This record gives sequence, structure tokens and C-alpha cells, in this order.
Amino acid sequence: MTKIPYLSTVRFSGVDAGDFLHNQLSNDVLGLAEGSSMFACYCEPKGRVLALMIVCRQGTDYYIVMATSLVKTVTDRLRMYVLRSQVKIEMLEQHAVAGLKEKTIANARQLATVIPIPGTDRSMLLMDIKTIDDASEGAVNAWKAEELMRGVTWLCPASSGQFLPQWLGYDELGAVNFRKGCYPGQEIIARTRYLGKVKRRPRLLKISADIRPASMDKVKLSDSEQSDNAVVVDFVRDGTANLLLVVTRLNPDQVVAQIEWQDQALKSL
Repeated sequence: MTKIPYLSTVRFSGVDAGDFLHNQLSNDVLGLAEGSSMFACYCEPKGRVLALMIVCRQGTDYYIVMATSLVKTVTDRLRMYVLRSQVKIEMLEQHAVAGLKEKTIANARQLATVIPIPGTDRSMLLMDIKTIDDASEGAVNAWKAEELMRGVTWLCPASSGQFLPQWLGYDELGAVNFRKGCYPGQEIIARTRYLGKVKRRPRLLKISADIRPASMDKVKLSDSEQSDNAVVVDFVRDGTANLLLVVTRLNPDQVVAQIEWQDQALKSL
């Protein structure tokens, strides 16, 4: 197991919890089977993603995993829309999120719940914070690197509210259901899809230089003929290389030969 410090969990309970989340998120929460999970986006009215989430149904409760740096802001915002709905929202601050690569779940008696990671055979475990030790930096970075390679980026306060789901590849991740009813930003997100106006896409780059770019930093991507001013979304150092997730207008088939960041010219591996 790997304790993942950049993720936290919120529990939604009450008879209206499913309906409430279905009306707020970009995926079909009411279609979620018992014990299963899905990716979903919470967006603002202009369609920009405030947070990526994993939503898991356990009985009548719904557990949401999302970025620790966004959990309070997003939870407070969602509470504003509860109104008369019978929904209780709890940040599970005494629980830690751990990633499990194997299918076998050890120490089950210590677990609050098990959340399958959509599209994989892995799970996230919600454990009493006192029962799991901190993971090494290398183990945490390795877990995050594998997430980025699967197209999972959790956003942060700087990048929250900056991108449409399609710009981040969240539609390909299965986080957007284009057949469900209204939710914040739904009209703009759907229009972007059906009018074919998705001009920006995520691109995962690998470089050997020891740099530490911040989210929303500007970088310039170049090949032999074209260049584009892209935006950094996420970054992790894994072993001897850096993985850099950017949003760019470059065609996915174009080879990025050089990356310019803060007046440095870096080679893409």
C-alpha cells in the first residue's frame, strides 16, 4: 500500500445524496452500481473544471476522492446548493487514502471502505489515519507518475477553474456523460463536443532536466516546423526523469523536440 497525501475523501449520506450529486457532477451518479466507482468532474457554470473526483457508491452513501488542496473549497461550495435536500456532507479528516496495486486487500478490518479505481484492477483504501505510515517520496511520486500516464490529474488551486474537461482529456477518462441531464457547465461542455471545437488537448512529456515547474507556468513546445505556447497542468519527478502534463494546441501526432521554460531550452525524451 502507498499512502497518498495529496488525496482526501468526503462522504455524502442521506436519502437525497445520489440525486444531489447527480445534479452537480458531470457523470451519471444515479447509474452507479453498488460498490462501483466512476470519475466525474465538478464544474462551474462556464464549463471549467473545479475538481476531478472519483465517486464510489457504498449502500446509500457516496464516497468522493479528490485533491486535498481543493477539498475544503469544493465541499463548502457544494454545501451552498444543498438547500432543503436531505444530504449530509462530511470531510473524513481522520482517514487517509492509500493506493493498492494488488487485487488482494490485506488488513480488511482496518478499512473504512474500498474504492475501485475506474478502468484499472487497482483500488484506493480509506483507512484510519493512525493505522498507516507515511510513504516515501519515491513511492508517492511513482504512484502519481502512473496516474499521469493513465490521464489522471487532480488539479490544484492554481489550475482549478481554468480548463474545460476535454482540454484535460477527462472525457476520454470517462468522467463526462454526454447523455445525462443538466449540471453546472453542461451546455458549454456539450456544445464544445458536438460543434467539434476541442482545439486544446493534454500532452504528457518526458524530460531529463531537473526542473520544478509550477501549475499554470507557460512553456513553449517546438518541433521542426511548428511551435505552441502551452500551459503546465501537472508535474512529477519519477526516478531519473520528469513527467510534465501540459495543455496544448499541437496536434497529438506532432513530435515535440524541444521545450522552453523560463529561458531554458530542454529536450523532450
